[in-house]
Amino acid sequence: MLMANLLSISTVYASSDMSCDGTATLRQPSYSCGAVPILSPGNDTRINAMLLMAGAGKLARVLADPKTVVQSTDRTSQLVVPFSYDFSGWIDTSQKQSDTTNGNSTDGAQSDSYADGEGNICRSVTSGTKAFNDAMAAAHDLPNDDVVRLRAARADMAKACSAGSSGPVWTKPAGLKSTLALQYATYLDGAYAFYRHDFVSATKAFASVSHSADPWLKETGLYMAGRAQLNAAQADAFTSDTSTLDPDRIVKVSLGAADTVFGAYLRVYPQGRYAVSAAGLKRRVAWLGGNSVQQGNLYDKAFVQWSPATSNVPLGQLANELDSKLLLPSSRDTNQLQSPSVLAIVDLMQMRATGTDDPTAQKPLTLKQLEAQKPRFAGTPALHDYLLATYHVYVDRKPDQALALLPQTPGASLDYMGLSQQTLRGFALEDSGQQEQARQLWAQLIPLAKYTLQREALELALAINVEQAGLVDRAFADDSLIQNEAIRATLLQRAANADLLRAQAKNQSTSRALRDIALYTLLYKELTRAHYPDFIADLAVVPDQPADPLKPFALTGTTGDASYACPSVRDVASVLQQNPNDPRGLNCLAEFVRHNPPAYSLAEDPLMFRQVPQTASNSVVPPPTLGSAPSQFTGKVYQRIGSYLTVIGNAQAPADDRSYALYRAIQCFAPAGVSECGGNDIPGETRKKWFNTLKASYPRSKWAQSLKYYW
Repeated sequence: MLMANLLSISTVYASSDMSCDGTATLRQPSYSCGAVPILSPGNDTRINAMLLMAGAGKLARVLADPKTVVQSTDRTSQLVVPFSYDFSGWIDTSQKQSDTTNGNSTDGAQSDSYADGEGNICRSVTSGTKAFNDAMAAAHDLPNDDVVRLRAARADMAKACSAGSSGPVWTKPAGLKSTLALQYATYLDGAYAFYRHDFVSATKAFASVSHSADPWLKETGLYMAGRAQLNAAQADAFTSDTSTLDPDRIVKVSLGAADTVFGAYLRVYPQGRYAVSAAGLKRRVAWLGGNSVQQGNLYDKAFVQWSPATSNVPLGQLANELDSKLLLPSSRDTNQLQSPSVLAIVDLMQMRATGTDDPTAQKPLTLKQLEAQKPRFAGTPALHDYLLATYHVYVDRKPDQALALLPQTPGASLDYMGLSQQTLRGFALEDSGQQEQARQLWAQLIPLAKYTLQREALELALAINVEQAGLVDRAFADDSLIQNEAIRATLLQRAANADLLRAQAKNQSTSRALRDIALYTLLYKELTRAHYPDFIADLAVVPDQPADPLKPFALTGTTGDASYACPSVRDVASVLQQNPNDPRGLNCLAEFVRHNPPAYSLAEDPLMFRQVPQTASNSVVPPPTLGSAPSQFTGKVYQRIGSYLTVIGNAQAPADDRSYALYRAIQCFAPAGVSECGGNDIPGETRKKWFNTLKASYPRSKWAQSLKYYW
């Protein structure tokens, strides 16, 4: 997603630290709001859960396709990896799904997302009405008069439920003739009691109809008896705002009954119309009962069995549920977890570098603790090896030990687990000084990338490698595997030397957008780093119809404040070529930069390229990021204050030029005393001296008369 907008995941609490740094790298030692398609300590736990537990084919269906995420006009400004993923919202009512297993409605179990257990109890009344009416239509032994009365009674119940306690009292239909109709009426009794929170009466009614010969009543009665018992168990267990669970107020008998009923339902109806919902509600039973072992096993099964067609929650919502019901520090007990997948997610989270000295913070995972978990990974030894290797890369920095634990060659099919193993291997190679071997590995993996976001991730890894090695030109070779335009644009702006920029500005085999970026970067850096002869020569490459950022280079002149006139930028460069200290030339160079701030994200130190400083409590070395290597473009980074100081220090400068330099230098610090053009180490006394000099030496100048303060 947009590199500058990687703080878009709204639920920051989700097993995360309370800060986010979306940086252009695959390595994430700390929590990041920019996710990567590999198992990483810095990923949100919900991303790691989907990567590890959902399977490559399923995950590819929910991750955004880069072709649709990034519009053609934004391909040079948006990285695809790291990516953002929106987990906001517990109940995603915009993605209602219908049960296609038997062609029947699910009484709200599927379309209303009951597996989360959230929301008003009446939310299933509409779908329940449809299921009830469809079932009667399929029951050929029901007399038509009975059907009419039962339909009307169900409709009245829906109105009563919607109106709440202030609504009319519902009455059971009278005058029913058939035994089956009386059973349907008993079901309505149970439903009405359920919606009125009379769960004891509801359970009795539903249990009664579960013995009916009618297949719908038999199945639905059993399922609803479980739901009634679950609601009875948790009825008084939450605070008034439903935000806090008090385990001591859970009715254990009802909770056990619900678990038994849902288990019985799933044994009798493993593919039943409510099977997915019953499985989800068993997860809630396990959560309410504090049974983390059962929770872990049930989440394993839920992710394995998840599919867009049959599951009652989107995959992201299932990850939300796992995170809030099991992975939050207040919920989990890692000593009890037996699920290797869930335990791996927790382990990765506990390997994060928090950068905090708070003694109350969660203690990081130790190598001894991780090694002691090996028996719990008996069925998945490769996953345990991966966790150990991750520890050696991210925590204790022993890359050789990590390499010994990872597969030496990628598998024939590079799924997300295989990609995670190989990228970790690449990191370990780089950390052990084997940059060339890592570069070969990235190049070997890119053709194997088949799933969503894999190629973009590997291109990012390769680009960072060649940039750190000072081999940026390889990224632009004819046979380069780095094709992502945002990556190429960043390398052009941040790392390329003048020769590479000049070549790419003229490269007709690349896009017009990249050519414009290359030319703009070349001209801007040449002008501001005193490469004046080259700048004048390269102006000839500016097209007759330039893109907007290039237009200032084609202007015939500029005007500063109160008509401080400047010639064209070509003439400014010509003057400075003859005399680098020419007062008007320096002022006009500063004016050009002031009126035309760096375009194409060419700021000299944008947040996304900064390295996170190492702290005493954070022993993990910040990883290299795209654009963080020293630029190969020669010359010192330009700051406007330097031009002003040179003119101010020149006592022979014309009065108009020197007074304007004094005025502009003072204005740099307006209005808060922080300079926007460099020189923040200049003390206030010096700025006061500038102000007094301007007022005393040039009292009749436009600049002295207009300036009332210094900052």
